[in-house]
Amino acid sequence: MEEVIEETTTVEEQVKYSFVVPVKFTNTGKPYSFGTENPDFNTGDYVVVETIQGIEMGIVQAPSVSTEKFPSRHPLRPVLRLATEEDKQNYEDNKTYSKEAIKICEEEIRDLELNMHLLSCSYLLDRSKVLFVYTADERVDFRELLKRLGARLHCRIELRQIGERDQAKMVGGIGLCGMECCCSRFKSRFDNISINMAKNQQLALNIEKLSGMCGKLMCCLKYENDIYTELNEGLPKVGAHVEYEGELFRVTSLNVISKEAKIENYDKFLTLSTDELKEKAIVRKGVSIKHSNDNVKKERIKQIKQDVTTTNIPISSISKESKKEEPVVKTNEEKSKPQNQNSNKKDKKKDTRYNNRPQQNRKSKEPKQPEKAANITVRSFKAKKKDA
Repeated sequence: MEEVIEETTTVEEQVKYSFVVPVKFTNTGKPYSFGTENPDFNTGDYVVVETIQGIEMGIVQAPSVSTEKFPSRHPLRPVLRLATEEDKQNYEDNKTYSKEAIKICEEEIRDLELNMHLLSCSYLLDRSKVLFVYTADERVDFRELLKRLGARLHCRIELRQIGERDQAKMVGGIGLCGMECCCSRFKSRFDNISINMAKNQQLALNIEKLSGMCGKLMCCLKYENDIYTELNEGLPKVGAHVEYEGELFRVTSLNVISKEAKIENYDKFLTLSTDELKEKAIVRKGVSIKHSNDNVKKERIKQIKQDVTTTNIPISSISKESKKEEPVVKTNEEKSKPQNQNSNKKDKKKDTRYNNRPQQNRKSKEPKQPEKAANITVRSFKAKKKDA
């Protein structure tokens, strides 16, 4: 017999609340919404709420608002009560306990030689759980660390690894603008930043200047990106070839804020407004601007003709001067004949220099004379016969 198993799905009933209260915690930058039936919560009140982690205490950021005006898409966690003096005292005591827990955790990390950097530690309001936040370059095996911390702290342990941007948000710092980092001051979530945003705003692609405290691209690159994309719409890029009034030009600079553009070729340099460039210029792809060499050559030929007519130099004299003198080759006999007294002195100096040179160089520079056939007489001697 075949058994048919029916899967039953249990759907938790969502509790509907009449009011919504935004609550912010000390370790988080943005407020979270919680449901309540009490409309008397005001800004600055300390309340005890139930979160996914457990029971925590936070600060109300705005008065209670009706859910009819601002309905929530997600299920809401409840606000348990207004914080009492006992709750506030426990909250202050947890700060001292968290400092001791950090010291214990750092000791165990050194003993186990784990490659991790501990940032913060926080207890829940009822001290049933402690949360450690750390950074690490690689994934860390902290199973042994959890056993040791559980034996010493006697509560639930949670280790949470965060990235470089979250670390900068927790620690804080001052940016290149001289103000506090946006992530730690008012940003509640991180946006996706790309290098194309810097190119769109025509910024110098220097990674050191474009990076923030976290080592990533600065969040403020996205603030004006939408305005630049709107202003750059329909304009050619810098370096593009355009046709303007029947001539080819290259776009050398473009400033969309001042609405000014510069185009140039080998003969002209023009400054236009971005509206004129958008309406009158036509982008030409695959076209290169060539230098007008023909006009330059014609001007040079005219100048040469004018110089020749003004000087009135006979052509025969120009041709004689232009001709190069052929080198005269002298024989050994002509070199040996004394021409003047000065020439004899020069020859003597040359002879002294020649005699002082080493023998190998002298042989190499002496002119080779043809070898004469030597007169050689060959005699043959016959053996004498012995007398009988």
